[in-house]
Amino acid sequence: METATPDLLAELQAYYRNFLTADPEQLARFYRPDVVFRDPVHEVTGLLAVRRYFEGMRDGLEDCRFEFDKGVVSANSACLPWQMHFAHRALKGGKPLSLRGCSLLRFEQHIYFHEDFYDMGAMVYERVPLVGSLVRAIKSRIARAGER
Repeated sequence: METATPDLLAELQAYYRNFLTADPEQLARFYRPDVVFRDPVHEVTGLLAVRRYFEGMRDGLEDCRFEFDKGVVSANSACLPWQMHFAHRALKGGKPLSLRGCSLLRFEQHIYFHEDFYDMGAMVYERVPLVGSLVRAIKSRIARAGER
């Protein structure tokens, strides 16, 4: 079993630096045809399904860029922390927002498993007027309970 080339992760990070201008046809450079992609919203299997999912995620986005921090990389896996800077018409009136997250990758020569971890509440729920105030109140109550 061969490991990924050293350039795989660097090229993947370069691809995601500007998600809106990244060409979905280029995903085959990084992902196997049977890749599993998972995030807090969906799980999709197969390169075509990932490409369709990514294309759908672009709807409403006016900006979407990723800045990567130093990750932890082993022979066949990596954990890459990132900060996503984005603007979406439906969130905060399209104002710029940021979200911290992390991608877990498993690979051989190409990535066969990609899971993104991030706080869905911080991304969406807290930014919707009525739901946001409820989520923030619940978080505050939990934080106070933890201080006791």
